[in-house]
Amino acid sequence: MAESFDGLTVLVTGAAGGIGSALCRRFVAEGARVVAFDVDSGGLERLSARLPVETATVDLVDADEVAAATAAVGPVDVVVNNAGVTALGPFAETRPEALRRVVEVNLFGAVHVTWAALPHLVERRGRIGVLSSVAGFAPLVYRSAYAASKHALHGLFETLRAELVDTGVTVTMVCPTFADTGIETRAVARAEGPTGRWSTTGRRLSADEVAAATVEGLRRRRRLVLVGSTAKLAWLMSRLAPARYERIMRARISRT
Repeated sequence: MAESFDGLTVLVTGAAGGIGSALCRRFVAEGARVVAFDVDSGGLERLSARLPVETATVDLVDADEVAAATAAVGPVDVVVNNAGVTALGPFAETRPEALRRVVEVNLFGAVHVTWAALPHLVERRGRIGVLSSVAGFAPLVYRSAYAASKHALHGLFETLRAELVDTGVTVTMVCPTFADTGIETRAVARAEGPTGRWSTTGRRLSADEVAAATVEGLRRRRRLVLVGSTAKLAWLMSRLAPARYERIMRARISRT
């Protein structure tokens, strides 16, 4: 059953980025009170100049900072864990500290916000959205750190969903294919040569397409949202023919 966001408080992380700002715009249009978290204070200023949102400059890696900022928001009905970074290059050329940074932001950032908001979410039978990726359920060459963080999100939040089943809180995992978000410009590490290049396959989605699918998935409390035909095909192939999927994915990524 579709549910309205009118009058609800929605907390969006990574709100200054492409998908984040598109999410904020859509939730505002739905009549929600939108609170935007991001480490980019300048981006938040530009966002608040365009939209009636509340903002807080927050480093999601800092659990205490997140807890204080979330407490200041008050009761939250919806949390959308959207913030993310990547590293580009083969595992052998990705230093452990780069992998750790990607996991800290992508996984622990979501953990910190969700943990801080959870009492209110349980009280209000709320919703948790997690922006994952095709890399959350299938391999992605030259993105080992990113894939590790997204796979971890699925393990954690799907388990949390099972733990919360009697509370009315739902968890929606959103898995788009490649999208125009600018994430490559924020890569924490980049290998030399072609494997460090931002390579994609299939049609690139717009940030607004991803945001629209996310909002609709949360509205209907769906468990999984696959955004884009490439994501749907990847979901099927990675399960029915994983070796073939790996060969095709590697060939397409390597030649772009």
